[in-house]
Amino acid sequence: MAGYLVGLRIALLRNGLRRSHWPQQVALALGALAGLPLAFGGFLLLALVPRAEPRAGLLLVEAVFLLLFCGWGLFPLLSFAGDASLDPSRLALLPLRPGELVTGLSLAACVGVAPLCTLVALVGAVVGFATLGPGVVLVVAAVLVQFALCIVGSRALLTALSRQLRSRRARDLVIVLVSVTAVGFNLALQVGARLAERLERADLEALRPAARALGWLPPGLAARALVDASQGRLAAAAAELAGAALAVVALGWWWWRSLDRVLTTAEPAARRRTRQPAGLFPRPLRRLLPADQRGAVAAKELRYLARHPRLRVAWVVSCLLGLALVVFVAVTDGLRHPWMVLASLAMAFLASQNSLNQFGFDGPAYWTQVAAGADPRGDLTGRNLASLLSGMVTTAVLSLLLAAVTGGWLYVPVALCLGLGVLGLSLGVADVVSVRFAYPLPEDASNLWAVQGTGQGCLVGVVQMVAFAVQSVLVAPLAAVVVAGLVAWPPALVLVCPLAIGYGVFLWRVGLGLGASWLGGHQPELLAALSPRRAA
Repeated sequence: MAGYLVGLRIALLRNGLRRSHWPQQVALALGALAGLPLAFGGFLLLALVPRAEPRAGLLLVEAVFLLLFCGWGLFPLLSFAGDASLDPSRLALLPLRPGELVTGLSLAACVGVAPLCTLVALVGAVVGFATLGPGVVLVVAAVLVQFALCIVGSRALLTALSRQLRSRRARDLVIVLVSVTAVGFNLALQVGARLAERLERADLEALRPAARALGWLPPGLAARALVDASQGRLAAAAAELAGAALAVVALGWWWWRSLDRVLTTAEPAARRRTRQPAGLFPRPLRRLLPADQRGAVAAKELRYLARHPRLRVAWVVSCLLGLALVVFVAVTDGLRHPWMVLASLAMAFLASQNSLNQFGFDGPAYWTQVAAGADPRGDLTGRNLASLLSGMVTTAVLSLLLAAVTGGWLYVPVALCLGLGVLGLSLGVADVVSVRFAYPLPEDASNLWAVQGTGQGCLVGVVQMVAFAVQSVLVAPLAAVVVAGLVAWPPALVLVCPLAIGYGVFLWRVGLGLGASWLGGHQPELLAALSPRRAA
């Protein structure tokens, strides 16, 4: 039966690649090409560093083994919505016992790009620690036990949480986790590269207590067994290897119990909660939004921001990039200048990029506004108002955080005025682009990060690059005044505040007029552009 499940896994991979469109095939190939260098990098790290710096060998192997174990536990949870083969409930109709499924699914999990990359990296530990003698057997066994820990631990956690992962709250959590992981990984590489330059042997000795604490975890036991076997302490290595193998057995038993419960227990019916009907305008914004079409559209867009998964992805990524900027400034001594508060303008610029396809999130549902005869100018104004509110809130928060880190509180008013101007001119460009070059979002709801229309990726990319270039050119005069104020004439920073607001409002009104005048006579064309049939 295990052979059938392995063959099923291979068939799923082959047929999924064959039936997918060429952009998905290219993405899979790029993913494999990106994973293999990481695998060979891990191989070289584990193969060369222990021989060049033996004192750092144990700490390195424990850190790598723990990262592999955590990565195998995290990333399948993030891809659960897009990979149907990870859901154990789909096997409920098969006449198989949980024990047979555990064996077959364990072998099937070893097929793919991720298991291959993991094995390539782990083989580096064999090259770096294996010595002639009986210890080489324990070294190889420790590597195999670590690989089994990754496979069995990942599947056990995935099965235990499978019901929760099918809920809407879990998908919201996935949005945050994926975004935090991507930004955190990039930030960790930059910060780690700077801290590695200051790392000395004394700092390495200070990490020994943490290494001893990590050594009692199952991946740490496998790492300690690896190092002890290479140094000839066979009895200690065998005991530590037995502890890691016992952890594999415990995880396998947890997996078996969770699989038996998932396959034999019906899911409880969802409880319906009775809620009081909410008003159109959120209570905190009733005094800020006008009581007309503009306010109604802005309220609708703000509700989209809180409920639409893809829109939340875009805003979460923007906010995390701003937070990463604060962390990077905080850990870098050379960037703690008071004028770094002005870097919060990056948040205003990022927030405006989410408005380049303002009608894409409506999709075919835009026909309701066409049938109702809504005023295009009021519709665009309401969408801009929602983007302005959310963009200014995030810009203000980022500027305050940067001021707290750098002490540049005097630059906060300048940053807010510049942010308002940047948002205004960027929204003016977005009003023209979003009505003349609208495109539908993909129908695949499992991939929340797919925001370009299928078959229109090149056109969408070119249009967005041109819009980005136009916005950059329009921002250039304000940037020149700010640079002059920072370098030569400080009063220019005071003059730029009203100049930025007036400049941004003027360009916004120009873009709003151009977009509304075209949309007034071409609403059916916009509706046709938002239809998924155009993307087929």
